[in-house]
Amino acid sequence: MKALLCALFLSFAVSTLAVANQPSLPAIKAIEIAQADLDSRGLQDKVHIYQMTYKKGSVMNGKAHWEVLWSDDFPAQTEGRNEIGLRISMDGNYKRAVK
Repeated sequence: MKALLCALFLSFAVSTLAVANQPSLPAIKAIEIAQADLDSRGLQDKVHIYQMTYKKGSVMNGKAHWEVLWSDDFPAQTEGRNEIGLRISMDGNYKRAVK
């Protein structure tokens, strides 16, 4: 009986943690933000979304965010650097990722 109760409690705890770690900004919304950024700059025919990854918040990488990478890098606004994608926070704001 104790084993059954422990198993039920453990499965409930794990499922609760899984729900708590879900991104608050849906993936489809992140894709829409990234595509709108490309469209607004007239890049939709040259560059497309290549990869998207959800990065959980941690001490090392800060708050949770979506990382969207472009199919090809291109010159960034900062001279000598290339834009490689976007970093979209869970509130919908984003920063351009450059290297």
